[in-house]
Amino acid sequence: MTSLAPTPRRGATPTGRGRRTVTRWAGVAGTLAAVLLLNGLAWAQGLDDFLVRAGESVAVVSAELERSDAQRALARVESDPLALRPEIVQARQRAELAEVEATEALLAAYGEVAASWARVREAELQVALATASRDLAERQLEIAQLRQERGSATVLDVQSAATDLLDAERALQGARDGAFLARADLGGVTGLEVEATESLDRSRFERLRPPDGDELLALALRVPAVLRLQHAVELADLGASLLDPSFASRRQIDDARLQQEQATAGEREARRGITLRARSLANALVSALEGDRIAQEALANAREREDVERRRLEAGLIAEIAFEGVRLQTLQVELQAVQAEHAVVEAALALQAGILTPLEGWHGL
Repeated sequence: MTSLAPTPRRGATPTGRGRRTVTRWAGVAGTLAAVLLLNGLAWAQGLDDFLVRAGESVAVVSAELERSDAQRALARVESDPLALRPEIVQARQRAELAEVEATEALLAAYGEVAASWARVREAELQVALATASRDLAERQLEIAQLRQERGSATVLDVQSAATDLLDAERALQGARDGAFLARADLGGVTGLEVEATESLDRSRFERLRPPDGDELLALALRVPAVLRLQHAVELADLGASLLDPSFASRRQIDDARLQQEQATAGEREARRGITLRARSLANALVSALEGDRIAQEALANAREREDVERRRLEAGLIAEIAFEGVRLQTLQVELQAVQAEHAVVEAALALQAGILTPLEGWHGL
């Protein structure tokens, strides 16, 4: 069990007691700072350090190979003097679809990497929070034991505190295991050795706004799902135009027209669904940004309260254990604020993947 500072002797100054508690909690804060900030012992890896590896995923590499192959096939067909019109149209459609699918695969890979990175960062903060909870439980057990010795606490009080400490130690081990698994998952996704993660640059949030109105709808309709149906309409129109009553039967002509109608209806329905999805993704980003704003306000309030309680501690107006509880609450709010940040990141990347367009301020994405 960690050795903590003893209860001050009668007559010890309140300021001395406050200094010991603040110093001890500075160690916990240092643990959290090592998670959040770049330090001299380990390279803290930011989100962009991992996103650059998204292009190496199997899905992205496969999509790039298809794009290159489709472009070469189009060049061959266009240079062939014997190529028929349907062959040229199909080769062009394949190249167009491969282009947007490659973009879609890359932006989807960004989202996968970002989600994995967020799990690592949150797991690291969970370890810091669990460490602080364990330290507080140790202190509470020591207090219970001292009070029992002085006759102001019962054996049950000590047993309850011991049980709380055991639970806190198990929670800490669980948090450490979770952090290990999260790092392994991120390493598997990116091929990088994961050390400490770096906090987000919040300046990226300042200009982060989803497209609205006609711009959003125009971007949303560029996705592969819509493009495939547009190609189906184009091929149906081409097939119908190539049928002449002089050599085509009435049934063939009717079937071609039916294909036109079905393809057009399918495209219209797909447009409606994609439009609704794009609006939902845009609304999710707006909601995440609002949640982040609220979380930042809560964090500022928690830190202000902690500062007030620290001054009260140093003045001898509250007990050490009370301040430790306040500090633990601040750590919990810090974790919630980080989770709100990650919700913004995931919403932004989901919207990018949904409209195949990078958002302003997200360099290189």
